Amino acid sequence: MKLTIDELLERYYEGETTLAEEKQLRQFFEQDPIPPHLQTHAAHFRHFVAARQQEPSAEFTSRLAAKLALPEPGRIISLSSWAVRLAASVALVILGFAGGLLYDRHRTSIDPTVTGAAGDVATEMKKILAYSQLPETSASERIQAVNQSYDLPQADRDVTQLLINTLNFDANVNVRQAACQALTHFEQEPGVREALIQSLSIQTDPNVQITLIEMLVSIKEKRAVQEMQRLARRPQVLDVVRQKAQEGISNLARPS
Repeated sequence: MKLTIDELLERYYEGETTLAEEKQLRQFFEQDPIPPHLQTHAAHFRHFVAARQQEPSAEFTSRLAAKLALPEPGRIISLSSWAVRLAASVALVILGFAGGLLYDRHRTSIDPTVTGAAGDVATEMKKILAYSQLPETSASERIQAVNQSYDLPQADRDVTQLLINTLNFDANVNVRQAACQALTHFEQEPGVREALIQSLSIQTDPNVQITLIEMLVSIKEKRAVQEMQRLARRPQVLDVVRQKAQEGISNLARPS
């Protein structure tokens, strides 16, 4: 029996869709017009379809990094605007994503063979979660790949960057939640805590927002208070997320 789009969406957000079903959803939301009751989902699918068609170049990354690092002389940059903060967060995510790609390629060119059980797990994760493989894998496969990270005694830069990219770029909310939870197990690795804080400022799905808040509180990351305050002030944020953010702020503000 052929499922309706509404039924497919329910399966999708439960992380139960097959590769063929996810392709069907992407194709459906690429067409026009979209039924009114489904229009809220259209931007989500179109955003990730467009993102998958592009890969930041090394030249673009270098220019963006220079632009961020060297503000124009005599110009005062204010981050009081939510739009500016969002743009800065997206830029940081792009830098991290592109940097991870370049690092991975550089490492592969130096040492193309990885031995041992940990190396096997990392290699398998890359096969499933690599940027170029996203359109070819289902949500359930990507969740399983993310969960493989728990078998690693420690994660190197390749693995943590892979999980960060998944948290910020994967189209499926359950995959992003799984990546968020996995990253907290590697909180001491360079850049992980910063990535979790930055992700809180760009995630729009309430389930991922709540997961991020819970994870940041669990690792006692006090630097996240400012982003949680900003999140709680967003007019479009659901009340349950706002309440969770306020609880997180209270917990992190307590003396250690």
